Amino acid sequence: MAWIQIIGRRDADPTLAAVYDKMATRPMPAAYRPAHGDAPGIIRAHSLDPALMPLVFAGMSASLVEGGAMAWAQRELVNAATSRLNQCLY
Repeated sequence: MAWIQIIGRRDADPTLAAVYDKMATRPMPAAYRPAHGDAPGIIRAHSLDPALMPLVFAGMSASLVEGGAMAWAQRELVNAATSRLNQCLY
């Protein structure tokens, strides 16, 4: 399994902290908000490039907005199947 260095909120510089704050305002199911209070793992996985993070998630969100092409359950199915094919833990 690949290992990606991540930077959590506690260790974030001001630029990354601002991106985390902005990402926290995005709509997402409660199950995606971790109890530990940090950003979800998929968001922290992009922490090494704070400028790119909002762009990546904006593209992904285009299919998830109300009335979008995919429901949350469908998105999860695609993500899980892709992770399985790539032999990575989702």
